[in-house]
Amino acid sequence: MAATQYSKWLLTVIFTASFFAAKTQLYFDKEKIISPYSIQNEKAEKRKQRLIDQANSLNTLNIDSSDGELESAIWAVSQFLVRTPQSDSGVARLMQQFGRLSSGNQRALMELVYGLYPNTFVTEAKRIVQQTDHPKLFAQTASYLYRADAGLQSWLLQLLPKRFPNYSSNDLLTALQQHLQKNNTTALPALDSLFAHQQLHKFKVVYSFQRSHRNAPGLAVVQQADGRFAKDEQGQLKSFVQLARSASNLPYFITNGSTPQGLYAITGTGISKNVFIGPTPNLQMVMMHEVNPPTFTHYFPIVFNAPPEKLYRSYFPANWQQWSGLMEAYQAGKIGRSEIIAHGTTIDPEWFKGQPYYPISPTLGCLCGREIWDPKTGKISNSDQLNLVNTFIETPGTKGYLIVINLDDKPGPVTPEEIAPIIERFEKTIQQ
Repeated sequence: MAATQYSKWLLTVIFTASFFAAKTQLYFDKEKIISPYSIQNEKAEKRKQRLIDQANSLNTLNIDSSDGELESAIWAVSQFLVRTPQSDSGVARLMQQFGRLSSGNQRALMELVYGLYPNTFVTEAKRIVQQTDHPKLFAQTASYLYRADAGLQSWLLQLLPKRFPNYSSNDLLTALQQHLQKNNTTALPALDSLFAHQQLHKFKVVYSFQRSHRNAPGLAVVQQADGRFAKDEQGQLKSFVQLARSASNLPYFITNGSTPQGLYAITGTGISKNVFIGPTPNLQMVMMHEVNPPTFTHYFPIVFNAPPEKLYRSYFPANWQQWSGLMEAYQAGKIGRSEIIAHGTTIDPEWFKGQPYYPISPTLGCLCGREIWDPKTGKISNSDQLNLVNTFIETPGTKGYLIVINLDDKPGPVTPEEIAPIIERFEKTIQQ
């Protein structure tokens, strides 16, 4: 067989194999997914009591201990938002003796305080921010003070170079400076131009639309490779409830802060061994700088031989280049945040009853899809997370992109009625 004939034959074989692979796309069966952790039984009650006991122990644990008990107790309160009279007293005790804590416990405590005590420890925070020489603790504490009292903005901006003369060479501290300087953000650019820009790379894209305060759930939708959006059998837009709030709700540039806005590469699906995330498949995501540029661009960049920032920006049209949220994920990756994925949850929603995002669990910075589990069988009753993953993989390919976008700061959740008309208008332009 001549070389050219062989090449044609080989391409035909590859195309045929790809075609059949596409026709047998992965599909995760709801009935086969079980979470023993979600079953409400005696073990679950013991776990709940253990968390409460850990929270209460903040009032008695040895502050100078290095055995990890204090760190575990702080984490339990912070992630599950546990508050009891004893834990309140314990947190106050730790804040009063902040200097005796290890540096790791200091940062863990400030994360807890940011999430649960928004105005309680302003006096203590003012003292800490003037004494610490740790950039991350300074960023946490300055963010806490700025949120509690915007009138401290000038003081904090003046304090930054005093405490850290070389702050401009520290990515975390420059992000903090931008955060403190942020005034009225520019209006969100037209979404249809962003949707149209997807055709330059033709990878599938998940758009996660959120509120800027992150206290209410957002919605995710899936744009397929051909530019159209995933619909159900009735032709209605598929949308998936998704929370982008961390338990602390710290700013995006701080470890365990809420999910940064901007662009992520989806590298495939995965199943976590973490019992709190659960067995529902997740979307594996990476940020620029978390991986190298070829991996981030799936080896098909829009522009070639370009530095990382230009590569990143190339996924947004010209009218999006000044969008205030554009570079958050880029900066977060450069600072060192990692392992931000889109996953489900098995955490008992009763921990968050009364919160505007109930029954979804806040995370350590990931996107979390709504999931309801049968308390008797541990099977899924309803899962936006599973539906999102299955929708993403129902067409060929498991790679693509995800873009997190804050729509506005309205108090309630993002609704399909807000998104569907914009997408419908865009799709009419494709038909034309």
